[in-house]
Amino acid sequence: MVIRAFITHKQAESFADCQDRFGVNPDTKSIAVSDGMGSTWQQKIWAELLVDTFTKRKDWNPTKESIKPLCQEWRNRVDDFIQNLKDKGAPENRIYRNERNLADGRSAGATFVGIRFNGNDWNGSVLGDSCLIEWDGNEVKFNTSQASQTFDSYPDYFDSDASKEGKGEPKNIGGTLTEGKYLLLVSDPFSEFLSEHNKQGNIAKHVQRLLSLSSHDDFETLVCEWRNNGMHNDDTTLVIVENDKSENLTIEYADKIEEMESSQISANHAIENAKTPQENPSQEKDEAVKNFDVVQNNMEDIKKEFLTEFQQFLPKRFPKQKVKLKYKWTQKVVEEVLNFLFERYYVTKKKK
Repeated sequence: MVIRAFITHKQAESFADCQDRFGVNPDTKSIAVSDGMGSTWQQKIWAELLVDTFTKRKDWNPTKESIKPLCQEWRNRVDDFIQNLKDKGAPENRIYRNERNLADGRSAGATFVGIRFNGNDWNGSVLGDSCLIEWDGNEVKFNTSQASQTFDSYPDYFDSDASKEGKGEPKNIGGTLTEGKYLLLVSDPFSEFLSEHNKQGNIAKHVQRLLSLSSHDDFETLVCEWRNNGMHNDDTTLVIVENDKSENLTIEYADKIEEMESSQISANHAIENAKTPQENPSQEKDEAVKNFDVVQNNMEDIKKEFLTEFQQFLPKRFPKQKVKLKYKWTQKVVEEVLNFLFERYYVTKKKK
């Protein structure tokens, strides 16, 4: 089996903000994709835990019971994250927000799709709008836990808090990958986009575009093009599995998000260091913003704070029994509007 794997972040963000994770392990013949849900907290850590555990352990499949030991590991890693913020001298308000979220019982949510091979046969599980797509050159099959293969704003997911139920039940999936067939493990932008084009009857040309990818630059170009054609702006992951008449898993190409994140940060530092004195902020500008914190890189924190305040204001406008329902209906719309605005503006926060 030949593997090609690609990942990228939302437009106007960076790899440090990317909440998707994928893993490929030739030793266990395992492949997994997980998408951390944007409306939750520290979802990147949770998605990574699900992927790493599945791909490293042959005997483990995610269920509501089997993920419980991971919930404590998630808390441990969040503690380490907060301690790292302190060690690096991060702004006090950022440290405080994370400590408060942990103390308040905030948790992470993530969708999941993972498979393992035994010869040409494969089996695994899927939960949410991360999806496994089977393609034989003519027909397509979407493997998802979503009812009627719908992709909405509130997918099934695993929760990082052992006391919470999450949503939905993992669906067992399996099949045989024969010569000429392909498996695509994708996160939700591709799931929804390809599902819509399948309904329109023109999915074949879109799948062929995916199968032609060979580099990260090709992938970025395609994602940008499809976003302009209606695919929603979100972290985007694709793993292609092709039968090459071998039972071994061979990684032909795979993005390494940690290296890409480091490279992106280094490039940003180089740009900053190369600025001429004329390009640096003036003394007058420094004086004008000295009472503000720039929080451009904490967009998820801003969304969470806004939604928390928004939910608290709802009882003033709606009867108590309708508050939860109204919040559910409007939450995704609010997030999408905020994401749209974040692409256009830098954000500042007045210091206390």
